[in-house]
Amino acid sequence: MDQPRPDRNRIHFDICVPHDEAPRRIEAALTAGGRLVSASDAPAFWVLADIEANEACVTTWQGRDDS
Repeated sequence: MDQPRPDRNRIHFDICVPHDEAPRRIEAALTAGGRLVSASDAPAFWVLADIEANEACVTTWQGRDDS
């Protein structure tokens, strides 16, 4: 794309990982230049973003409502 789209993501992934792998994946994303947008629903998911504000969620099975 020639111009950034501040109103919506160009792409969004949910990456489901084992709960004990999530911190390592998040740290790798932050080290690579990403930023943490929200951890308010952790450990079910963390929202990360790249430099263009495209979001991705690292998800686990923990902390989810079974109902």
